[in-house]
Amino acid sequence: MIDIVGELIIEKLKVVLEARHLKHTGRPITTDFNQFFDALFFIVESGSQTRYVKRLFGIPKTTFNRYLKIVIESHILINVYNEIIKNNCSPKTLITDTFIVKSMRGSEGLGRNPTDRGRKGLKVSLICDIDRVTQAVHIGSANKSDTKLLIQTIDKYERPTQLVECLADAGYVGCEVRNQCRIKNYRMIVKPRNTSKKGKQTHVLSKRDAELLRAKRNQIELLNGQIRRFKSLMIKWVRNISTYECFLYVALLCITCYQLFVINKRTS
Repeated sequence: MIDIVGELIIEKLKVVLEARHLKHTGRPITTDFNQFFDALFFIVESGSQTRYVKRLFGIPKTTFNRYLKIVIESHILINVYNEIIKNNCSPKTLITDTFIVKSMRGSEGLGRNPTDRGRKGLKVSLICDIDRVTQAVHIGSANKSDTKLLIQTIDKYERPTQLVECLADAGYVGCEVRNQCRIKNYRMIVKPRNTSKKGKQTHVLSKRDAELLRAKRNQIELLNGQIRRFKSLMIKWVRNISTYECFLYVALLCITCYQLFVINKRTS
């Protein structure tokens, strides 16, 4: 099934290239797209620079960058990923969290991280189900609060027809985010936060909600750990957010395909 996903991505790229070729004449395409996507995975997984692509995969750097730009502009990876999760997932419980991405140079969309000595970076907001399949992603600056990013992330996810529970840590405490999520058919189950040294908490969870939060919320932490194995995603060395988003979806495709088509088959 994973091979079928790879063939689907290549077929979509060929369709886009054929449409572009009708407008722009030129030499016939001789690039091996299997090698191109192998090189793209190598860059995302290792954090290497594109100048090593020709030495390892035989694709010139300019050719690789040209096809990478086409993949980014046509949203091929995003569209394929959305098709996969739409056909295989119908979650009733969601989990949300964020992680910080440092930047080595000035680039698009950065903000000063208040928890890391004001260093500039990005904040990636994720929504996944209890099987660690990511349902929606939003990338913002590091100085934005988790609650604001959550609202923008939810807007990218198809609105559920019935009320869906969303588990979160204490960073999502607040009436505003809870009310906005309820309007969009999400019921927030948030870990209480201590408000003073006396041990008073912002709210009290029911026994059922507390047990659900304890048992399932760690799945998003495991997903963050899987994402951190892709070294290019932890430090943003590319200039544009769209390029970083493409790298992120390469990692999500690997994680999700393995989870859906390998792990689930073993357990079924």
